[in-house]
Amino acid sequence: MVRGYYTAAWLVAAMACSARVVQGACGFDTVDVTTSPGFTITVNDDYKVVEDAVGKTAYGLYCGDSQPTGVDGVDKWFHVPVQSVGIRIPAASGFLEALGKSSAIAAAADPAQLTNICVDTSKLATLGEDTSESSSSSESEGESTGTAPSVDVVFSDTTDSDGGAKTVRLPSDDSLTPLQKAEWIKVVAAFFNEEKSADTLFTSISDAYGCHRSNLQHLSGPSHVYWVEYDGGTKPTYNIVDTPYQKELLAATGATNTTKTALSDPSDQAAFHDAVKDADLVVDQTDLKNYGMRASEWYEDFGYASDTTQSSSADVKFLLQRNIWRTDGYTSKTGVSNFPEFAYARPDLVLQDLISVFEPTYNTSYRRHWMLWLGGTNEDAVTIDSSNYDCKSPWLAQVASCSARSDFTGDDSDAAASASDGSEKDANDDNGNDEAGNEKDTDDDNEPSEKSGSSRAGKIAGGVIGAAALIVLVIVAMHYINRHRRRARIRALSGASELGAESFGLHETRRPRIYS
Repeated sequence: MVRGYYTAAWLVAAMACSARVVQGACGFDTVDVTTSPGFTITVNDDYKVVEDAVGKTAYGLYCGDSQPTGVDGVDKWFHVPVQSVGIRIPAASGFLEALGKSSAIAAAADPAQLTNICVDTSKLATLGEDTSESSSSSESEGESTGTAPSVDVVFSDTTDSDGGAKTVRLPSDDSLTPLQKAEWIKVVAAFFNEEKSADTLFTSISDAYGCHRSNLQHLSGPSHVYWVEYDGGTKPTYNIVDTPYQKELLAATGATNTTKTALSDPSDQAAFHDAVKDADLVVDQTDLKNYGMRASEWYEDFGYASDTTQSSSADVKFLLQRNIWRTDGYTSKTGVSNFPEFAYARPDLVLQDLISVFEPTYNTSYRRHWMLWLGGTNEDAVTIDSSNYDCKSPWLAQVASCSARSDFTGDDSDAAASASDGSEKDANDDNGNDEAGNEKDTDDDNEPSEKSGSSRAGKIAGGVIGAAALIVLVIVAMHYINRHRRRARIRALSGASELGAESFGLHETRRPRIYS
């Protein structure tokens, strides 16, 4: 009996040991890549391979005591989970913050340029000069003097910065759509073995983005919008930006923006003016320098007169209401925009920011994060601090649900429906506070409340005329109803008493006619 007991116990232990071996030393999670973002993740028992198709680099990630051998096609190996990170690209900070891994940031190319308040930038090491173009063979083996010694990985915009051995590329341009760019959070997560968390977050983001996008495809009078940029080099250029990131965002808002593409000669200012003069709004991504005077700088750069009565501005639709918008409305204390750092991780919020500008009645309770109106006298952006961003409960990692709608057409009458059933069950509370429970209203008091354009003006005029006509009809109806009630009362009382109506003084009263 005792012998049988020990035999059974041994078999159970052996089975447990066997199960651990089958699972592998790491137990990595397998996640799908859904948007064709330019990378793949292949999982094995004791290592995984993240392959960057654009950078043509494969990263091997392992968790054991020693690097796997006999594995073909891997260019760089990393032991995971990593403990410390260096960043040369702002988007890496946003991905890390959304994953709850900001504490892993140990170095940056320029710590003072980070806007992430959940990182103590005073304690960060500074990555050295990028020596990728002149790196020696010894540096390519991981002996770069540019990389902080304690950093396990450097997220950069190239595959070979800081000597290359510890560098992982993240996309830095706008050749990807918003969701494709956001899915790179899974690459960052792979270095922490947090793919499952990243997949859950990205799925929620993707669902919310798709829901709002679908809701905005039934507009009766969509805004006409261009994304623009000025480059003041030796030969200034004026550009209509039509890269996939911006083009998809505008299309997702329901705006019309496909009638013009990049100019054949971007240095032709007159051609640019003619191309965009029919826009209801423009979204600008120019690198403006004069903080607090950016409106004046913008007019000067693009060659417009700030006085809309001048010939250069008089027939430009978006200038009549100064409908010029930017994405740097949320900044550090030194004025560094948070958009490149946090926004790429949350395309659903970027989309809602744009919707709140183009179609303000869609969700009246939504509070913008990054959009800044450049047309007003107040150009001050909101400074990111503990009053509007809670590191313990960050809105960057919280995705509000979205309710599907097919009834939103952009008409003013849609505002009531939006307020009653809500196109989005966002994280703003009943007091209009933001997700962290703090007041956050980036609206300028002088900001245009409705989108410009003849279609919107016509809707407003029609509404006013209709309301006036309804009031007149109500007054006329009440007059005849009261007149009928007086006559009925006189007849009833006259019939009920032999004394007659005159004995009670119940004559039908009329206003005396005045004859001239």
